[in-house]
Amino acid sequence: MRIVYFDCFSGVSGDMLLGGLAALGADLTLVQDQLNEFLPQKVALQVSPQLVNGIMGTDVSVIGEPSASYKHLPEILDILKQSSLTTAEINAASQVFSRLATAEAHIHGVSLEKIHFHELGAIDTLVDVIGFFLAIRQLSIDEFYCSPLPLARGFASMSHGVYPLPAPATTELLKGIPCYGVESDIELVTPTGAAIITTVCSDFGPFPAATPEKIGYGSGKKRRPDVPNLIRVISGQMTPTTHGEEIIGIIETAIDDMNPEYLSRLFELFFQIDGALDISVQNVLMKKNRAGFQIQCLVRPDTIPTFVEFLLEETSTLGVRHRQEKRTIRPRHLQQITTRWGPAIIKVWKDRDGSVRFTPEYDSCRSLAETAKVSLPRVYEEVWL
Repeated sequence: MRIVYFDCFSGVSGDMLLGGLAALGADLTLVQDQLNEFLPQKVALQVSPQLVNGIMGTDVSVIGEPSASYKHLPEILDILKQSSLTTAEINAASQVFSRLATAEAHIHGVSLEKIHFHELGAIDTLVDVIGFFLAIRQLSIDEFYCSPLPLARGFASMSHGVYPLPAPATTELLKGIPCYGVESDIELVTPTGAAIITTVCSDFGPFPAATPEKIGYGSGKKRRPDVPNLIRVISGQMTPTTHGEEIIGIIETAIDDMNPEYLSRLFELFFQIDGALDISVQNVLMKKNRAGFQIQCLVRPDTIPTFVEFLLEETSTLGVRHRQEKRTIRPRHLQQITTRWGPAIIKVWKDRDGSVRFTPEYDSCRSLAETAKVSLPRVYEEVWL
């Protein structure tokens, strides 16, 4: 499977993405010709090498009528329907613009039907989004991954006045996406860039288990004194593996002054919250030689704030630790089998040599034992047979 990894060490924008794809080998002259088949006005894509802080990148500029603008979402969606994109590409591009419109509508407190795109309706945004999908078609990419995103601090002039960075629409689009703050007063992640990558990328984190084959750099328009304003785009083949990788959130706290009877309710409530993966408790010896216990929660990364509040509310702790880590898991699935007492659920997976293994699911076997009024070990024996 061919993948692309967007290393956004200096942010991401629409033109940076196009530049990175061009550096990987996408023919933007062909993209330009395809765009001019259906866009309401003619455009030109100016592609040029750009040396940025000693690294050679590819700069892409859109040459078109600056006055041309498409303010409403239905106008843009009509243009997409007339394009040469495939149905899947039209759906993906429509999702990008719909998410942009939804973010703007939320920020300005208006309905989706009344939202005006302002800068986002300019011709270069149309070219950035549609051109992106035309370019990746040439590269035959199966899946996209992205690094966590750097967010600047400062202010930028926009159509409504001076706004804080990152732009309000950008922060809206990045809900649930791993980000980190940097000392920069340049807009690093634009709404268009955020909308594209959060639509196409399946994961945000370290480089996946893959073999890099091509590396390209897309150049941004502004210059930073400390970091090259580039995006690194890496294409390659996924490394065959029997394991899967994912990013999880880990939340921990150590307590020595809480009634341990409360833990039963804590466990019950934990698994009722969306995003809960697992919870465990270990005995620990704390300061002043006090016996206590450490609670560790495994959760989806986007739900860390929810579970932080949960522990602060449901335990006696005054503080918790939280972080994100990579977890390697073996792909598995649940399967129903037939026993003499009825159906039971088993968990099935494959070893590296392809051999199939399974284990009974406790809850299913317990329910079967209670219904059939037989012992749990007998149900397990039946399942193993």
